[in-house]
Amino acid sequence: MRFFTLILLLASYSISAQSSYEDLQVKIERHLASDLFRASNITLSIVDIESQELLASHRPHKVLTPASSLKLLTTMTGLHTLGSSYRFETKIYYKGKIQADGTLKGDIIIKGGGDPTLGSTKFDEVLGLKPLVTAIITSIQKAGITCIDGKVIADESIFDSYPIAPTWQWNDLGNYYATGAWGINVTENQYAIHFDKRDKIGTRPRIHSTYPNIPKLNLSNEITVDSAHTGDQAYIFGGPYNYYKRIVGTIPQGSTLFTIKGSIPDPPMFLAYRVSQELTDKKIKNQGYETSFESVKVSETNHLLTLQSPTLSKIVRRANFESNNLYTEAILKMIGLKKRGMGSGQNGINIVRKELKKASARESDQIIMDGSGLSARNKVSSYALAKFLSALTNKLEIEKIIKYLPRGGYSGTVKSMFSGSKAKGNVWLKSGSMESVQSYTGVVRAKSGKWISFCIIVNGYSAKGKVIRSKLDKLIRDIYFYC
Repeated sequence: MRFFTLILLLASYSISAQSSYEDLQVKIERHLASDLFRASNITLSIVDIESQELLASHRPHKVLTPASSLKLLTTMTGLHTLGSSYRFETKIYYKGKIQADGTLKGDIIIKGGGDPTLGSTKFDEVLGLKPLVTAIITSIQKAGITCIDGKVIADESIFDSYPIAPTWQWNDLGNYYATGAWGINVTENQYAIHFDKRDKIGTRPRIHSTYPNIPKLNLSNEITVDSAHTGDQAYIFGGPYNYYKRIVGTIPQGSTLFTIKGSIPDPPMFLAYRVSQELTDKKIKNQGYETSFESVKVSETNHLLTLQSPTLSKIVRRANFESNNLYTEAILKMIGLKKRGMGSGQNGINIVRKELKKASARESDQIIMDGSGLSARNKVSSYALAKFLSALTNKLEIEKIIKYLPRGGYSGTVKSMFSGSKAKGNVWLKSGSMESVQSYTGVVRAKSGKWISFCIIVNGYSAKGKVIRSKLDKLIRDIYFYC
């Protein structure tokens, strides 16, 4: 009798669960039938993490542009490929011999390790630009070097010589978010331009200053002042190695300085310049600076200093919370180096694609062009992203995975979501957005206690972004309640 009672209870639970998923599917279709999405392309997948079953969906294998949701593929692959405790390293050497009078008959070598945090001010344990250069100079002085009959050489050979993804848009390349990942990165590969915005509307604001100073940088100021509260509408044109930059668009009128940020044309060259300049200021003569795409042979006996990044765990968390393109592109190239012997974006992409295949994503579910999602030519299905996250629990515990995802309603770019809902605090997700693109990918601890992975991508809408985000916010709430 007890056996039959148990069977009835299980059958009842199964029917109830199935009914709940059917209700969720109906809810989803109602959300997506909105006039807001009439001309849009949409893909949605909801996966049970325990059973790996697809619970509800809408065109799950449709490939669309995911924007920054793609970062989860790169950062999570990096964690289980490189390890959460992995650290990037930059090493300083001298090459040649130090004479009795302190003259180095040779060069100072900055051996790049692809560290995206070198010289950054975002981490407490990382030296900013000035103390970083000071530390390098101090290591040279401690070796007894008082004169350098050679150059400061920035060895950037650890990564390939093409820092950006070939499919990034030209109008992005001069701006701070499209710096690319170099063999040597420094100060997030960014410089700041400060404008005096006190001028009249329609006039050209004066460039007050730039920081840090970059030799040969030539700024063509084509900015105009617009009314207050119009926001930052300024764009910098000019890609890697291009020192002539055009600044176009508008900045809002106001009483203080207004700052925009651009991408340093050649970060390895810039760091070599700063070290060379500081040596000169310290009365240590040298023959200038240069970069090298070929690996410079050095001896460990001539090692002067090692500079380590924070752990990959910290870098990944900040990459996902702040949607940092540089961090993810550097991680992608390091994955390629460690697994395929060459630090290129394409090698890293090949490893990510293998991970997607292991997660049962089809070959046709993925067209990946970079590691950050900045390329509009990335095309990924919601099924591929949701299955990737659910399969990831075979490598990382769910409690560890959510540590690297912004918590909906509390942090990152999703801080304002789920207000007044019990879904708040029970959804961990990465957002992605660009022109006419909005996506959310993450995991949900549903009302039932079940863990769910999900992804929704919308392309081609004409409504305001905040309207689309509000609609998707409501849809994700229903995932929480009905799963």
